[in-house]
Amino acid sequence: MNHNSDDGWDIDARNNAQDWGEAQLIACADIGVGLTFYESSRYLWLNYHTVHHLFPHTDMSKHPGIQKILVETCKDFGINYECNTFYELYKEMCI
Repeated sequence: MNHNSDDGWDIDARNNAQDWGEAQLIACADIGVGLTFYESSRYLWLNYHTVHHLFPHTDMSKHPGIQKILVETCKDFGINYECNTFYELYKEMCI
């Protein structure tokens, strides 16, 4: 689901991204944003999938803090950080 949302399949947007980081943001989607590390276990920590793409070698325990900064940074720069509910992303993946 994290790579199969409608925005994730926008090839033109990915190809025209300003840099590698923005391309990663376009290609990924997260679920359950804002949960604690332990609450995220219900999603097998896939709600930090975008953080993982941007910082693949960072310890998972740091992902909640990084995600908070990422959400605010995307707002500051007008970059879409796609985050939906589990059911919304599942629906996009199946249609």
